[in-house]
Amino acid sequence: MKQNKKGVSPVISTVLLILIVVILAAIIFLWARGFIKEAVLKEIAGTEKTADKFCSEISIEPVINSANFGFKNIGNVPIYKFELKLVDKNSGDSEIYTPGTENQNVNPGFMTTIQKVYSDYEEIRVIPILLGKGENGGVKEFRCPESDSILI
Repeated sequence: MKQNKKGVSPVISTVLLILIVVILAAIIFLWARGFIKEAVLKEIAGTEKTADKFCSEISIEPVINSANFGFKNIGNVPIYKFELKLVDKNSGDSEIYTPGTENQNVNPGFMTTIQKVYSDYEEIRVIPILLGKGENGGVKEFRCPESDSILI
């Protein structure tokens, strides 16, 4: 009662298993690569660090008058752009406001004003956006985290 069964040879099965493992590793690598952010490097006065390290070094001084408000960059980190987190005095709702292209670049020693009424808001936070180099050598923007935003 000898049956004539044929199976896959051990060499072929080993090659197939290795091929499956390599394909799964490539898929997992490409999937996980989406979770890792590209590092943005910034150089100021000969010191090159990742842009997030410069976020904590930003120093501004509020400038407030009856018609509008703004800030002066009193640190040594140039601010390429900025966003404002505005908390409404009445409802408590917050919104992210991005001013137009004018008055966006605030170099050290310079100031900018925003044409909004300061008294309408309970809290105003400046969220800086820095300009640096991406890993591929191109220019890239880096938005500082809200934990490094500055209250005016």
